[in-house]
Amino acid sequence: MKQDSRALLAEFVQSLHEESDALVRGDVAQVAALASRKNDLLQRLAPFARRSDTDLPQDLLRQAKELNDRNALLLAPRLVATRARLDALVRAGQATVYGADGMTRSIGAPLARA
Repeated sequence: MKQDSRALLAEFVQSLHEESDALVRGDVAQVAALASRKNDLLQRLAPFARRSDTDLPQDLLRQAKELNDRNALLLAPRLVATRARLDALVRAGQATVYGADGMTRSIGAPLARA
């Protein structure tokens, strides 16, 4: 059982290394594929983490945390840029103009008829 958890955790750490490489290269498809693989590994590791008698290898846990933190730092600028683009699209869809009465209206909103 201990060997199973160690092997799964080692595979998870390897996937984090691969994710780091893909993030540095900007390989979006690889990052997406690795996200699916990491999710699967986490699902398989969950039972070990829940058990009180499981002694997960601290060296691998430390590596996983460090790599995950590094990958988060690599993703942060992309996330900020993506949010800015999405905000710009939302604002463009909510553009406002001044009506004849001086009040602002969203473009596409029906104008009140007198």
